[in-house]
Amino acid sequence: MDGEIIPAEQLQRLAQFAVNDSQSLSIFEEQPNATTTIDREARRTTAIAKVEDIFCSLVHDLKDEQRLSIPLKTRQQKPAEANAGSSRMLCFPGRTDEEARRFAVVIRILSIIHEALVENTVITKRAIFYQDPELFSKQSVVDRLIDDIAFMFEVQRCDLNVIAAAKGLVAGLFSIIHLDGSTINVNTMMEGILVPNLRDSDRLDISSITWVLVIEKEATFYSLVSARFYRDSSIGDGVLITGKGSPDIATRKFLRRLSASQSANSTPPPIFALVDFDPYGLEIVSTYKHGSKGLAHENAELVVPTLRWLGLKSKDIPLDETSADESGLMILTSRDRKMVVQMLARPTFSDEVEPEWRKELQSMLMLDMKAEIQLLDRREGGLATWLKVAIIEGLGK
Repeated sequence: MDGEIIPAEQLQRLAQFAVNDSQSLSIFEEQPNATTTIDREARRTTAIAKVEDIFCSLVHDLKDEQRLSIPLKTRQQKPAEANAGSSRMLCFPGRTDEEARRFAVVIRILSIIHEALVENTVITKRAIFYQDPELFSKQSVVDRLIDDIAFMFEVQRCDLNVIAAAKGLVAGLFSIIHLDGSTINVNTMMEGILVPNLRDSDRLDISSITWVLVIEKEATFYSLVSARFYRDSSIGDGVLITGKGSPDIATRKFLRRLSASQSANSTPPPIFALVDFDPYGLEIVSTYKHGSKGLAHENAELVVPTLRWLGLKSKDIPLDETSADESGLMILTSRDRKMVVQMLARPTFSDEVEPEWRKELQSMLMLDMKAEIQLLDRREGGLATWLKVAIIEGLGK
């Protein structure tokens, strides 16, 4: 591997920084491992210390004329093993060119994270990629390693001051109040806003709302927003939110904050979900409610256990309609059927955990049909009327 993969001057600067600050690192040695017991600032300084510990180790390797090595702990995909992980050492010079490249990638990411933490600025994963796209090669490389570093440090990704660029949208009658007293009134923004990345010090004012609806599709979200569905007097004021398909972390985290805030009834608001009647729709509901495999170690801070699935369900499918042209009905593909079978084998979809979900998946297989949300537009009164009835039932009115 070309020796320029890690510029000597850059490594020396990082190493010198660690040497200069090595005495101050001792104050972090007794920091607790359980991040839930310390506040955000303490977690930030702990993360700084852990990055600098790695650089200090590299300094010692240089002084001892040893191979440079970095420990890396990667996540397990099975939720039951979320806290186990597997450890390996990345070395330079590496045994292969690829190992040396990975070493360089990790060093570069750690240096960017360190800068963001020290300056206490927030950076997106996308911005990190564009700081050195030739070295990183793909965005997915950056995404995976950042999550692995957070896992190894026993912190959440946001504790590294790294966030994902928001893709979700939210609209409704609520406000975001910052620590300095400034306020964002979302209800004045007619088409909604990108889901915000809230700080711990930010406060959500949802004192006027009575429900929250998570929507799978962006088009459905905009249709309901344009009709001001969140201001319907028959069901009360609400909040509409979409992750535009598969939920991203920012949307999941914001939804969890909503679920823990005080609504019009001085209690957390009921959270409902509207998705297609297909395996992907139910997978989305499952991710919001129970979490994902890839971020199993962070699920405790992302899941919304109170979320309730409104539909679509098998009872909403008119069995006398067989045309898929405009009805929103389609035959399951072989991939769909395979996914349903795999989901039925998972604990989340067992009779003990989610019996209704299991029954609906079985019905999906039996009917050999799936349906899109647009099917409801064919009903009398359209989607809005169906939703009002479903939410009223959900609210117990």
